[in-house]
Amino acid sequence: MFKLRIATKQIEAKLRKTAEEFKKNPYKVIPKCNGKCSSCYFEKIRDDVAKLKEEKYLEKMAKKKNFVAALATTMLLADQKIPYIAVMKFGNENVYYAKRGKVKDEILAGLQNWDKPHIRMLAYREIAKKKKLNIFSLPEKVLCSENVPEEFLDFLSKKFSCDEEEYVKLKWKGREIKVCKNENSLVKMKQYFYYPSFDDEIEIEAIIKKIECKNECNECVIKDALNAKIDDTAYRAGNMSDKAFVENSKKKVMWKIEAKRVFIIGDKCYGENKELFVEQLKPKEWEKDVLMDIIRKERKAIIVDTPSAAKLLEKYGISSQKLKEEYEMKEKKKILSSLPNVEGEGIAKFADRLARIYKVGGRDGILRELRGLKMDVKEKAVAYAFLFTLGLKGEEWKYSKMEMDFGRHLAKYVKKLIDTEGTEYKEALEILVREVGG
Repeated sequence: MFKLRIATKQIEAKLRKTAEEFKKNPYKVIPKCNGKCSSCYFEKIRDDVAKLKEEKYLEKMAKKKNFVAALATTMLLADQKIPYIAVMKFGNENVYYAKRGKVKDEILAGLQNWDKPHIRMLAYREIAKKKKLNIFSLPEKVLCSENVPEEFLDFLSKKFSCDEEEYVKLKWKGREIKVCKNENSLVKMKQYFYYPSFDDEIEIEAIIKKIECKNECNECVIKDALNAKIDDTAYRAGNMSDKAFVENSKKKVMWKIEAKRVFIIGDKCYGENKELFVEQLKPKEWEKDVLMDIIRKERKAIIVDTPSAAKLLEKYGISSQKLKEEYEMKEKKKILSSLPNVEGEGIAKFADRLARIYKVGGRDGILRELRGLKMDVKEKAVAYAFLFTLGLKGEEWKYSKMEMDFGRHLAKYVKKLIDTEGTEYKEALEILVREVGG
């Protein structure tokens, strides 16, 4: 099916240039024969092609319907105006050509787009099918051959090959061509030739990143999944791109692996060695118990993309952040439960509060507590002692020289206080209070 539209100057010039090239050398449309040339259809039309140099014969042939007529019609474009052009869809491409005479559109479009070897094949495909010929279209020529020419295999390899780690391997006539585009290279490749046995001969395999064995297993649990043959029907039919076929193959391999009891991180398999697996995940203290519980109970594969305990927990709907908060809350309660009850008011209560805040909230907790807090001289000396002991700088401007000097003196007693628990804590607090004079 085609549509007509007004020809642009660029398209008109291109069509006229092609016509002029055919007038200079019309024989270029006759494929180079690598077989029994005398019985080949194209050899039989050689005399007709030669006569096209005669103007009357050229015009006479242009009225017919065959291949030579298409060539004659195209040659006449060299001296004609081309106000309108036809457009046909070829895959995702728009193919422009001048519709003339009674010749089939595909032959006209193929010859008039001679500079595009895959579109050029449109002119030869029907003849090749009827006459049982193998035709191969290269940038500078067309070949007719019983066997696939080596130079054509070289052309395909150069045009379609890629260097990516994951690809589709197309094996044909001893050649392996790696393809990895966001289109179906197999379908694109077939546009350049007519060779009926191709679909039976071509071997297709998705090459995906190999899973590296990181554990010494007596028998590989996932061996059958890795060696399973992936159905390539959809790819052969042109229903998925190279990359989609690779991704689909990876998913199918992983589906098979997921049914096994095995541990995998990225492309590394740790077999059933849970200790080695957990070692790679480097779980935080608050993640360990839940992580080990999952590993003990899971009967299928545990697979994560990166060595992250948090990511694994996330797959099971567990928040590492929430676990951390719960863990820290328990730790705080544990710390506070290890400290004795302190009776009294004044400095004892003040120092005890700061010590407890530090043990639960750390240095940041002390800074938050002291920020904007109203204190008397003794309390400020104790506060500075905490700042000095913990190496917290930048707050000196809030304290007088006397308060800082006194605080530095008290620092060793504060250090003892924050490092102890139980009865030692109580004794350290009493000593600090005596030194302050509270």
